[in-house]
Amino acid sequence: MPLILSDPVADVATAVDKLLVDDRLITSPDMLLGDVESLLESISGIHAVLARRVRDVDADVNMLDYTGRGTKRWLIEDQLLPGPEASRLMRLSKYLPNHPATQAAFEEKRISAAHAAAILTALNAIPIDLRETVEPHLIERARDYPPEEIGGFVDELLERLGIDKDGDIRRGRRNTQRGVDIATTMHGTRSLSGTLTPDVGARFEAALDDASQRCGADDSRTPRQRRHDALGEIADAYFAQTEPTFGGAPRTVIVTVDLATLEDQLRERWVSTPHGPLAPETVRRLACDAEIIPVVLGGKGEVLDIGQANHEFTTAIRRAAYVRDGGSCVFPGCGNKCIELHHIVFRRHGGATSLDNAAWLCAFHHWLVHEGRWTLERHHEGGYLWTNTVGHQLIRHIGTA
Repeated sequence: MPLILSDPVADVATAVDKLLVDDRLITSPDMLLGDVESLLESISGIHAVLARRVRDVDADVNMLDYTGRGTKRWLIEDQLLPGPEASRLMRLSKYLPNHPATQAAFEEKRISAAHAAAILTALNAIPIDLRETVEPHLIERARDYPPEEIGGFVDELLERLGIDKDGDIRRGRRNTQRGVDIATTMHGTRSLSGTLTPDVGARFEAALDDASQRCGADDSRTPRQRRHDALGEIADAYFAQTEPTFGGAPRTVIVTVDLATLEDQLRERWVSTPHGPLAPETVRRLACDAEIIPVVLGGKGEVLDIGQANHEFTTAIRRAAYVRDGGSCVFPGCGNKCIELHHIVFRRHGGATSLDNAAWLCAFHHWLVHEGRWTLERHHEGGYLWTNTVGHQLIRHIGTA
């Protein structure tokens, strides 16, 4: 569909096209810096006009019939804006008219779109009767500081104005700002962002720090990667507390599989669960220290067979292995808490559920031996022999950390 533009917007589009084809060499530092500053200021002005236009689109009752969706979905699906950017644009278009001073500063190019959005967020989090008093100070702050510092400035400002001596407003504002966003990106990975209240943030940070410690000198993960893996351990711990165990094992795995997949030994198929798809290697790791109840389905989804739960490590074996392994993961140099009693010879390879075939592992090293392609064997001297993907071997002797 051809674009139909108002004259001012057509002039802006023409000017931008002219800028894009202008390849002259600029060597003056003053001119280079001046150009960048002027362009940023112009972008703020264009954002202000864009917010007005989006507000007009959203207010037009005919637009839903014209675009076939709400304004935000149109921005995301047709204009391909990222979700957070579309949300910010919608907030600016909706709430700026409620705060004329902020709207004026934005349209006069004294503050950027990011500053305006930060001011709206800060104002929305304090009582209505204080907003008119606080707003000019936030605008002034935005002239000299980045958007990220606007929210934190509110606490300082309230205290300077002699307001909120008991902290009730401050606590209420922080509580209003709390939230976590998870977005699905390529190949099922997730992008995580959010704001935590001080008490939740402190507990979360402490748990993350404790669960993301290095597992010895051979742990080559970056701190960021260790924190990622720690989130998985925290999630596993939650499900271990909230999901039924059906017995003494730490978890029960009810495997529902069609006969053809079962006969193909679950080699390449992904497995569906209530929490999303899992790769076969992940399923095997989760099932390593669990009761397994097989449910076999026919071609039309009918239940052909429900097996008996095979018995897991007994309480006596668990305790004996814990004492023998020193109460820690059996990877050399790992001081992490052991949480998984692992079958050294996998059950699908005929490994026995016995003390001699058991080894306590932390969550990371349990992942390493199932999905990280390391191998774990009994050492001839009674300890544990680890072999990495290039054949390098490490030995953990029983009785040593």
